[in-house]
Amino acid sequence: MNTAQTAIVGIGESRVGRLRGMSALHLTLEASRHALTDAGLTAAAIDGVLTRNLDMDVTYMYSQLVAKHLGITPRFATDINLGGATAVAMLEQAAILIVSNVCRFVLCTYGENRRTSWAAERHGRIRMGNEDFEECFGLTWGMGPHALAAQRHMHEFGTTSRSLGMIAVAQRDYAMQHPNAGFRQPLSLDTYERAPMLIAPLRKYDLAYLFDGGAAFIVAAQPWARDHTPGPVVSLLGFGQAHASEHLAYCAPMVTRTTTPAVQAGQQAYQMAGLGPSDVDVALLYDDTTYGVLVQLEDFGFCGKGEGGDFVAAGHLGPKGTLAVNTHGGNLSQAHLDGMLHVIEGVRQLRGAAGLRQVDGAGVALVSGLGGAFATSTAAILGRDDR
Repeated sequence: MNTAQTAIVGIGESRVGRLRGMSALHLTLEASRHALTDAGLTAAAIDGVLTRNLDMDVTYMYSQLVAKHLGITPRFATDINLGGATAVAMLEQAAILIVSNVCRFVLCTYGENRRTSWAAERHGRIRMGNEDFEECFGLTWGMGPHALAAQRHMHEFGTTSRSLGMIAVAQRDYAMQHPNAGFRQPLSLDTYERAPMLIAPLRKYDLAYLFDGGAAFIVAAQPWARDHTPGPVVSLLGFGQAHASEHLAYCAPMVTRTTTPAVQAGQQAYQMAGLGPSDVDVALLYDDTTYGVLVQLEDFGFCGKGEGGDFVAAGHLGPKGTLAVNTHGGNLSQAHLDGMLHVIEGVRQLRGAAGLRQVDGAGVALVSGLGGAFATSTAAILGRDDR
């Protein structure tokens, strides 16, 4: 499949933060309308809709609900849920629909109000550990598996919590330059190290903070993009997807090897694009935790296995570093929207429209997703086409 025949032609995002009274659907629609405006399209032109509904939301067939509210009559619509790998999976599915001539324009959109929804405020963060093997022992979703894996990485390779802190600080430095970031206050390494330990070795600033917000992007054929898009065209050059298992009970050997499916997903994406890690100008790595960033730096080949801590400690990340990672602040400092904002930032960087955080000469971006307890990895290589 020649994915270079497809391009992202529109992007949009809502405000992010504590947005009381804003439903997930409202935020989804707001971001979608911004993407339509950015692409210069009407809703009637869209014939494919891909969405992800909230885990705590009983709504099903969400893509059809979104389509109805936007006035879209799609030829293809479905919900995709691979957790943090969903955004890139949407991009992959959209490209397949375009290349196979099923659709002309595919809207990929997602919004959540996990910060202020009644379910979130009443019950807290949703628990998703396996009830037979994890939850009964107190290991629930998100932080626990990442903490265990980080402990193992430290045991095997001597990685320190200071390196994790440097990731949090580097991403905050970028977020301070982003007008739509949830956290724009300065973060020092000293502040990080004085923060409370939540599950060793992860502290307060090692975890993504749930916000309300929405994001959307539109995929079309590259020839249309070249004829109708002002400025650079952002093409999909390659993608990959790999799976281990959803729960630690089934994928513990993978976690104790301190390796994620990003190894396989990255290899697939690099091979399809005909590129390698040294060609990447901007890396948008999914970041539920700082450890997730560190292990993906290794698995995508930016440094060797076990060298992630030293790579970060050497100052390679952040606005003054040699590798631009999560230039929007990521889940840690912009907002947690299951990776949608990573895709948006990739497009902005390749368009040269990222403002103060713009990476000079950005021509290739890698965007990743990481779902479950290191269960699923997705990767996409985006390229700038100046025509």
